[in-house]
Amino acid sequence: MILDLLGRPYRLGADGTDPDGAIDCIHLVYKVREELGLPSPPLQPAWYSANKTTVLRALLMWGTRVPSPVYDGTVALLPDNSWVFGVVWTQGVLAIHSLTKRVTWTPLDAVRQAHYFWQKA
Repeated sequence: MILDLLGRPYRLGADGTDPDGAIDCIHLVYKVREELGLPSPPLQPAWYSANKTTVLRALLMWGTRVPSPVYDGTVALLPDNSWVFGVVWTQGVLAIHSLTKRVTWTPLDAVRQAHYFWQKA
């Protein structure tokens, strides 16, 4: 369940299946989209070390950049020290918070400078 993801600890490369439930931002997006029954872009391990331009290009191959999120499951690329993945859910964004290193939910009107993507039809 998506609600169960809130508060989970962050660990780079973690997919949420370890006993502590740790997850990283990429796997967080995949898990939420899976729960919503939505397809995700092909997982690219190179994203972990890629620059913003490379990640944006990959997302544009899979989806279309949209000016604002309309649907739950919209992929968000967020500035937070470096760029991190998030996902729209119930008028907010689920993402790893840089200070707490845990999954948090932020209302959409409090999210600034995000790039949003929706899968191509």
